[in-house]
Amino acid sequence: MMLRAVCLLLPLAVFSLTGCSSGEVTTYPVYGVVRFPDGKLLREGTIEFEISGVQNPVTATGEIAPDGSFFLGTYQIDDGAVAGRHRVVVIADSVIGTGVERPGLLPKSILHPKYRDFNTSDIVIDIQPATNNVVIDVEYAQADEAK
Repeated sequence: MMLRAVCLLLPLAVFSLTGCSSGEVTTYPVYGVVRFPDGKLLREGTIEFEISGVQNPVTATGEIAPDGSFFLGTYQIDDGAVAGRHRVVVIADSVIGTGVERPGLLPKSILHPKYRDFNTSDIVIDIQPATNNVVIDVEYAQADEAK
């Protein structure tokens, strides 16, 4: 009887000690602002960080608030990003349809379109295993590129 109780309780004890791992990599707080060369802040859009140099990239995203700030989240809103070198994209396009249905009514993006793609944005940020406060510097769209 005692041996049977030990056999039944042993898996429970092992489970309690090891916990149930979700496979999530540790994240660290990341917050910051997106700014233009003249110091004005980008006040809307989305920012995405993708860790470089790994087979299965982990991404963290955040919404850019009206005050220009953002907080990143990987597994949950605002839980941060994994430590390491990240490529960054910034998207500040209108999300109301495609614009085809109402030509000329969607506001033109003031952000240079190169920031929409990881391969052309040229923004790289190193996330440290600590709290990270970052400033993302971007350029305005050229007059003929603003869409």
